Amino acid sequence: MSIGEKIKQLRKTNELTQQEFAEKLYISFQSVSNWERGVAHPTTEMMLHIIEKFQLPMAFFIDEPFDSKEEKLILSSFVKSMYHSRDEAPSLENIQALSGLSAEQITSYFPSYDDLVYAIIHQVDQNIKMRVADRLATNDDVMAVFIDDMAPLLYSKKNELHILYTRPYIKGVWMQFIKSKYKSILLQHTSNESSYNDNLATEYLIETLMGFISVWMSQTEPESLEQFQNRIKYLANNNLSSWQY
Repeated sequence: MSIGEKIKQLRKTNELTQQEFAEKLYISFQSVSNWERGVAHPTTEMMLHIIEKFQLPMAFFIDEPFDSKEEKLILSSFVKSMYHSRDEAPSLENIQALSGLSAEQITSYFPSYDDLVYAIIHQVDQNIKMRVADRLATNDDVMAVFIDDMAPLLYSKKNELHILYTRPYIKGVWMQFIKSKYKSILLQHTSNESSYNDNLATEYLIETLMGFISVWMSQTEPESLEQFQNRIKYLANNNLSSWQY
């Protein structure tokens, strides 16, 4: 099923007209019509926005796991091409050269650049969100979950994350995704009876943690997991004025 068909099915499932669906996304109904007819393609940002707005699984726009050799080869070639291209998004020709596949083969799996970006984000996100959500269900200590559970998972994907945090053509959409996704997970696990100030404090904490990750993964050679965990423990247990670790 194409992305346009998925959007049409989602709209009808929610009993929305194209105009009503568009209003929920703050876009024109012509955009929705064009997607559904296959005339245009939603951006990565818009696909992630739709997922968040309608509380859909991250894999909603993916028909099946990337199991074929060709799909895996295309995605790995896309990552390699981003590694070699710091300032400009890789072209289809770059991916062709690295994968040895034709343009037709590549676009049969990933019709647009946005599909590739979406696929990479989904690939990096796999397991991390589920593990964090599971741990928060039994542990109210957000900092402990971040240090003991999330940090090791992030470190295991440090090569991909370094690219996502340092390439300007993909950093914005990745930052949008990780902040909205993990903020919603963490806020869901705060007490329903929490006061406004408690929820605000949680949001400040999340923004701070996202900043830690960004600095960590933006380094040419990210410090070891143990060093990072010790650094966060130190910073968490000392006043801001003494942050000279």
